[in-house]
Amino acid sequence: MVIKRYQVGVILILLLQSPIAYASDECVDKTCVDVFTEDNQLIITAQKNGQKPTAKPKPTVKPKAVAKPVVKPTLKPTFKPTFTPKPIKKIAAPKAKIASASLSDRLIKLLPVGDINFQPEKDALVNMPVYFWTQTPQRFNAVVPILDLIVYVNLYSTFVWSFGDGGFITTTNQGAAFPLGSITHTYKNNDQYQVGLKVIWRGTWSVNGVTTPISGDGITQSITRGLSVVDAVGRFTK
Repeated sequence: MVIKRYQVGVILILLLQSPIAYASDECVDKTCVDVFTEDNQLIITAQKNGQKPTAKPKPTVKPKAVAKPVVKPTLKPTFKPTFTPKPIKKIAAPKAKIASASLSDRLIKLLPVGDINFQPEKDALVNMPVYFWTQTPQRFNAVVPILDLIVYVNLYSTFVWSFGDGGFITTTNQGAAFPLGSITHTYKNNDQYQVGLKVIWRGTWSVNGVTTPISGDGITQSITRGLSVVDAVGRFTK
């Protein structure tokens, strides 16, 4: 049995001013979240940006002009000063800095690993039904705290069985062993067959009561297992 393991990842961009989603570059003093599938991973991301507005300067009031008293000119001395005072340069007041804060986080959520089971487990018989089932769950729920939010992830599985001889079944049923199982297949020839199972995960995520479909192509887990089918041997008895 060959089991391929996959990691599930999600990137989540949702601006929570009200139950409306925004692009992450519009998030100011808000938290943006996004959940999606990419490269067969389920990814959850969140970003929080913050800026405090600067205080507006108070308007300056110019004093009213006051009439200056008339001063009679006096005789100036005839000698020249030995030095010339330099003008005083005005120093500009420093500009107030804008306080800002930025936080971001990224999580990759792992999904249950699928499996293949069948009955009879060894030497199935030609023209006799073989029962198939998987223990992979039909649903996967996760509660993910990220930054200052709680994200709820709900995934649902679809099973695609291929029996190695061209036959296949697509179902949301896990199947079961004899006699309760609903997933069966009958082989017409004796041979060694590779049974395949694809588990496809899709679903939704929600935050603050708003539910959104998870974007992307979904998560696919592929599993294979060998099955031997033989001819029934007749025996004579007294």
